[in-house]
Amino acid sequence: MAISTTVAICLGAYFLIPAMLYLLVPRDPTIHPRKRAIVLVLGDIGRSPRMQYHVLSLVETGFLVDFVGYTDTAPLQSITENPDIKIHEIKPAEKLSLPRGLPFIVVAAVKVVYLTKQLYQILRSLKNAEYLLVQNPPSLPTMFVCYIFSTFISRRTRYIIDWHNFGYTVLALKLASEKNMLVRISKWYEHWFCRYAFAHLCVTKVMAEVLVRDFKINAFRIIPLPDRPAIQFQPLSVETKANLFSTSRIFSEFNPATDRLVITSTSYTPDEDFTVLLDALSHYDSSSTLEKPLPKILTVVTGQGPLQEQFLCEVSKRSWSNVQLRTVWLSAEEYPVVIGAADIGVSLHLSTSGWDLPMKVVDMFGCGVPVIARNFPALSELVVSNRNGLIFNTSDDLAKQLIDVFTTPQLLRTIQKGAMVECSNRWSEMWRITAGPVFHIPNREDLTEVESSSSSDDE
Repeated sequence: MAISTTVAICLGAYFLIPAMLYLLVPRDPTIHPRKRAIVLVLGDIGRSPRMQYHVLSLVETGFLVDFVGYTDTAPLQSITENPDIKIHEIKPAEKLSLPRGLPFIVVAAVKVVYLTKQLYQILRSLKNAEYLLVQNPPSLPTMFVCYIFSTFISRRTRYIIDWHNFGYTVLALKLASEKNMLVRISKWYEHWFCRYAFAHLCVTKVMAEVLVRDFKINAFRIIPLPDRPAIQFQPLSVETKANLFSTSRIFSEFNPATDRLVITSTSYTPDEDFTVLLDALSHYDSSSTLEKPLPKILTVVTGQGPLQEQFLCEVSKRSWSNVQLRTVWLSAEEYPVVIGAADIGVSLHLSTSGWDLPMKVVDMFGCGVPVIARNFPALSELVVSNRNGLIFNTSDDLAKQLIDVFTTPQLLRTIQKGAMVECSNRWSEMWRITAGPVFHIPNREDLTEVESSSSSDDE
């Protein structure tokens, strides 16, 4: 009863804020001479590639961009060195010093208030931007703060949500229950506040269908914008690979003439079950015999995250003779090069909602590397089995596919060819065609027609 009363009071206070702001905040007529956009991610901007690509695309089309987020990891050099991009730091709530033993709901409430205050202060200092593009999830408190900002603080700003997944499904995974009261509140909150956005970008077509069917959003306001590789992800030449293998410490015990390179990227979160990979590698290792030897495998795992120590502990329990595994953290500039050197990529991503897609697969395709990916409902929009990769459900499936790929040259050549086809579809052009109209940016074809028309008039 006490918890229910506390929640009711908090919600009541939360909804009184808009009315107070509407009465107290004056309109500010100051308009910047150049178009300006705010890109907000309540996460580490250096580990948010899609949002970085949005920033670069906006700048390429003439915008000044304020990039708001955590700054634990450096973003792309093309962002940090661009005078048209200004980074604004959000200080993570995890750095708050709170007494131990507090109930989860109390800790969560304190963090929400802390982040709400920061976001409000940062956004208010950036008012009168033309657009505010925000990543979801996380949805709390970003959706509420962005609604307040675009409705009461900066009324000319159009608020756009870039849907990567659904926040309430991520929370359900964390709390191990879809029926938890906090999950139900989160779902209601997300459904309610998303309706105030001007437009919605999303990573898959099936996610767009869910937004129409379950969130009751008008289909005309939803634009599926699939992830595509950015320009830095390119196939490597034979010479570049040879130089990498001979100079990088990662490959000190790797023989490119006989060994095979497998790569996977992770944030070490609960939606990726690394036991599946480790069991598959153990199966592969035990399948290599004197009579039928398999190529040695070097598996490189890139990334950082909360479950990394748990993963390393699990790895230490394994004993392999035909398999090596290395964990590395790569800079934004190193990452595409190491990916491009791989024979095959592996994606363990298992979507909390079933409707998003793993960015790592897109990165691998950009380098012409085929992928073995774990199956879930939306995956078919990206990976087509036996065309640009393979799809697995269990560790036994993954082990068999690794064996097939490294013992059947024709299969590997086929999916490599398919990955190279995917490589030709790039983010920049896709963004301009698909998302450009949302930001009132004409397509290149439209510009060509205008220029041709102008030339004809001059004659």
